[in-house]
Formats: sequence, structure tokens, C-alpha cells
Amino acid sequence: MRVVVFAGTITAKLNKIITLKDSDYVIAVDLAFDYLLDNNIKVDLVVGDFDSLINKELLKDFKTLKLDPIKDETDTYIAIKEAFKISDEVILIGGIKGPRIEHFIANLYLLDKYPSLVIIDEDSKISLIDKGENIITSKGYISLFAHSNSRITLKGFKYPLDKYNLSKYDPLCISNELTGSVGLIEIDKGSCFLIETKK
Repeated sequence: MRVVVFAGTITAKLNKIITLKDSDYVIAVDLAFDYLLDNNIKVDLVVGDFDSLINKELLKDFKTLKLDPIKDETDTYIAIKEAFKISDEVILIGGIKGPRIEHFIANLYLLDKYPSLVIIDEDSKISLIDKGENIITSKGYISLFAHSNSRITLKGFKYPLDKYNLSKYDPLCISNELTGSVGLIEIDKGSCFLIETKK
């Protein structure tokens, strides 16, 4: 089973972000509950303090995890923890854009605790790739940032690299592209954030 967590303010049509499966377990984090209801998407669990929901009166018809607004963890972090109790395949929809950039950074840090987590919105997909060979088929821009100091080789890219030492905060690997339909990212050591962005 795959768990799909919706978080934050989402404005794009669902089909521009993901194709849901009937078997998916869907978690709504606070305001995302309104988005899911408006788009007639089934909801299995709602997580949050619910202070700002438009459809708060409808919560009685759903399984909820109500949180104290005074807490040490974000609503999204708690929802992701719940998701990984159900499955190791978890996708976070949203949480990239919005006025609260600190929440995006907090969501990015979730990849440190949950390396298999994938974060996506209508424009971007963020994941963590580890040592080994990683096949890439993205048609957009491909960016790599060191999660830990890494040595990487890029094949099939507009800007190839051979055993390049990519350190944290090095922006060299931003906005690359494939020269064909398939590329290869080889990581000899370390791990990288992989960001695939539509053109």
C-alpha cells in the first residue's frame, strides 16, 4: 500500500501532480482537507489542529488525529510519522511552495529521517538518492545538492561529470538536463538531494 500525504495550501489540479490509486491511503494535513473535499478525493485520515479549516463541521465523518496547537513538531511531520507506520512508500504532496518557507525547509529535513520519502508538487519532485547507480528519465531540469559530501558521476547529461566531489552548499549541479531519454547518476560515496523540475 502507498500512503499519500497532502499538506499545506494546494492550488493545482490533482492530475497535474499525481495519479491516485484506489489502494492509496490518503492523509490530509489541516488545510489540505478542504482541497481534498473540493476535488472529491477520498480521505482516510485527517491530521492537524483544525483551527483554520473551512469544512471543520465535516470532520465528524472522518478519522482524525487532532493535535494540540502548542507542540514541538509540525503537523506535517506528525502526519509523515503516521504514514510510515502504515507503509514504507510515502509521498508528500505540497509543502514546497507557500508563504512559510521555514515549513518547506522542515519538510526537506524529513528526508533525513525518512530517506524513502518523496515530496512532489505540480512543478517539482524531491527525493534522496544514495550510493550506487541511479537511472534518471526526467524531461525537465535535474538538480543535485549534497546531502552529505558526495562523489558523483553524471552520464547522459548536458553537463557530464566524472567522479566530482560535491560538497554541501556547492551549487554546481543545478539545472542540468539529459541529452537523451535516459541518464545515469553514479554516487561513489555520500548521498544527494535530487530535484526534478518541469520546464
